[in-house]
Amino acid sequence: MKEKLLNFTFCLFSFISIYFIFKNNQEVANIIIDAVNLFFKKVFVSLFPMFILNDILINLNIPYYFYLIFNNFFLKIFHTNGLAAYVFFMSLISGTPSNAYILKELVNDKKLSNDEASHFLSFTYFSNPLFLIVMLRSIFNLKTSIKIIIIHYISNLIIAFLLRNKAPKITINTFNEQSKKNGSILIKSINKTINTLLMILGTITFYMLITYIITNLIIGKNLFFKTILSSILEITNGLNNLANINLTSKIKEIIGISTISFGGLSIHTQIKAILEETEIKYKCFFKGRIMHTIISIILIIIF
Repeated sequence: MKEKLLNFTFCLFSFISIYFIFKNNQEVANIIIDAVNLFFKKVFVSLFPMFILNDILINLNIPYYFYLIFNNFFLKIFHTNGLAAYVFFMSLISGTPSNAYILKELVNDKKLSNDEASHFLSFTYFSNPLFLIVMLRSIFNLKTSIKIIIIHYISNLIIAFLLRNKAPKITINTFNEQSKKNGSILIKSINKTINTLLMILGTITFYMLITYIITNLIIGKNLFFKTILSSILEITNGLNNLANINLTSKIKEIIGISTISFGGLSIHTQIKAILEETEIKYKCFFKGRIMHTIISIILIIIF
């Protein structure tokens, strides 16, 4: 009965959405164009080179050197091996969902177990720093923007520390000091990257469209609820709406850091899609984002 009701609700919403799309076809076209522009101007330019570079770095055994340098430190502080440092660093400079892509490749290359990758997924979520500074500067001054970014990043370290006793058993890594000989790595990497980025483009477009339909069809002109709902669905729309709402600076900071820390269902869908053919557990990412949001809110209230 519950499943039938859920199916009926989805079908009803789908037909309403189709009607809404035909009725507002020009606005819908503009939303899709905005989504494509967002993708190519902010997402593609940061993720495309990083995905390819990550494949090349793994092929050259660069994670091995991160493992050597940081293994003792990460083992003592976070109860994980030094590969966490590689995932942490690459995810930080490129932004999500690169963490899922990197972990998937490390598992496929037998450098990490599925359990280790699932654990790493909890505390390696970062929004792209360039994206954050641009979006936050439209809402806050430079000092507040930097504070929010720092809290967003530090929260991951706190999560890693809090979950250290739940870290899975460290596997024996199959590293060696010789890079693999594979002349086709670039072509394979480009093909994988393009497929992943097309999935991300489709996800961003879908959620921006759904956000527009729901906020205009159900919520209407109530900007506060529009901001909250759009923040849950898609981070860019949430921050754009936050810039236009009349609230105190501290309340805006709380909503802003919550939006960034949770990531929006669009990011969650991207992560889940990247992990689809693996045994890496998405639920670890979801639990991590709940912790991330709570920790970030506490820190933003204190500071």
